Amino acid sequence: MHVLVIEVVLHLPWSTSLKDKRKVRYGLIDRLTRRHRISVKEVDCQGAQQTLCLGIAGVVLTEAGAHELEQSILKTIEENCDGEIREWNVEIV
Repeated sequence: MHVLVIEVVLHLPWSTSLKDKRKVRYGLIDRLTRRHRISVKEVDCQGAQQTLCLGIAGVVLTEAGAHELEQSILKTIEENCDGEIREWNVEIV
């Protein structure tokens, strides 16, 4: 059994307030947790209106499954967020 841990930093250049960022955060977290059955939490940058930092964790059976899940999560984020991915840090434990 392995744990996939991802830290992603998204830049939201169009966001003019924390309210705009909150809409993106709630929608993205909801979609990721429902689609992939993973844990997602905002882990940093809570006061920055154009930066969204998410911590993602999921349990998988194999390392190959972890890589599959990572690619699926990346695709979901790219399809459902108008922001730009600034950082993508992955660890498989």
